[in-house]
This record gives sequence, C-alpha cells and structure tokens, in this order.
Amino acid sequence: MTRMLCAIPLLLIGCADPDQGPDTIRCPDMPDTFVSMVLRTLADSTDLFRGAYPPAAPLTCGLLSVLHEELKDDSARYCFTRLSRAHWSEDPHARITHAFAARHHAFGLYVAAAAHWNEDQRILGLEGLIELRRMRPMICTTREGYERLLQQDTALVRYLLRVVGTTPLSIGGSENATIHERYIRTVIQALDTYTGQHHGLEDEGSMRRVHNDTEWSRALHDWHSWLGE
Repeated sequence: MTRMLCAIPLLLIGCADPDQGPDTIRCPDMPDTFVSMVLRTLADSTDLFRGAYPPAAPLTCGLLSVLHEELKDDSARYCFTRLSRAHWSEDPHARITHAFAARHHAFGLYVAAAAHWNEDQRILGLEGLIELRRMRPMICTTREGYERLLQQDTALVRYLLRVVGTTPLSIGGSENATIHERYIRTVIQALDTYTGQHHGLEDEGSMRRVHNDTEWSRALHDWHSWLGE
C-alpha cells in the first residue's frame, strides 16, 4: 500500500533562471507565447499609479510551470484573465480570482497574484500562499506528491528571495509607503512560513528591525540555508 503523507497536491515544476528579466524569460518546457501572455496579463502598461510602487519581480520558470498546468482548466484560465489591467474598473474583477483560488487550493493563481502589478493584489496572493502552507497537514497526498511539493516550496522561496533582493524594503510617501511596508512584511512572513522559521520581522514596526543589518542578515542567511546555499 502506498504510504500517504499530508500535503496539498501540486503540479511538477520546471527550472528557474534568476538572471532573466521580464522581457527575456525563456522556459524550455513552455511556449514563449504563454510566458509572454502571463507577463502581459500581470503588467500595467498604463502605469496607473505613476511609478508610486516598485515593479513586481517577474515569475521564474519553476513557478510559471505550475501556472501553466493550472491554466489548462477553463475556469482557472478565466479567473487568471481577471487579473488583467483591462478588467481593473470592473466589479468584482480579481475578487473572482481569489475566491476561485481559495476554493480549489490554486497555488498557481496565488503565485500569479503575488507577481501582480498592483501591490494590494500581491499581498492577497501572498496571504493565500501562506494559508495554503498552513493547511498542508490537513490534506493528504502520496510520498511522490510530497516530494514534488517540496520542489514547489523551493521554487517559491527562491522567488521570494529574489523579491527581497531586487525590491526596495521601504519607499517614500504616505499611503503607498504604508502599503509597500505591508507588502514587504508579508513577503517576509511567507518566507518564514515556507521555511518553517520565525524571525518576527513581519510584526508591526518590524521595518526598523529589517533595516538593522544584524537581524536582516541573519534572516537572509537562514532562508538561504534552508535552500542548502
């Protein structure tokens, strides 16, 4: 009998190249047209907020592979399109996406939201990913499925480390600065959740500690160590 381990089922992921930019991503297991479509859907060509927020780090091939599999489902593909800037003025636009992701444990859709042009959507996507990780002990899969899940975790942690390595930890302003601080704190919370650690840097007022070289360096070291780096 196959031993069952508690985990959320996932789809096989591909390789990621952290050196590729948003306009040069090439994933050998996916057509360029798909990658371009995803990047186009998650981008805001109109610059609605006039550069008030740092741009999102583009998804890596490993995470794009998960999304590619999920979007073979018509309903998931429809919900993904609601993330597009073209639907921003419509109601309920992206709320449909998050509701669908919550019902179906759609890791790929949450990942897409986490790389969205709008930081509020990024926060919602990350919160969904955090909840999925917390739910894992309640859902069972095979040992093979669990191993694939660890690969998925690794791809996400690598992506989030790329986010904190390429995104300013704080920005100027008022409301936008507050939203950005929450976004960075949620990225940190996701990193701790997926690596099984707790640095307390996602707590209120934590950005002062993030800018403390010692605590931030220790957190980065621990996250990279989880990857075996």
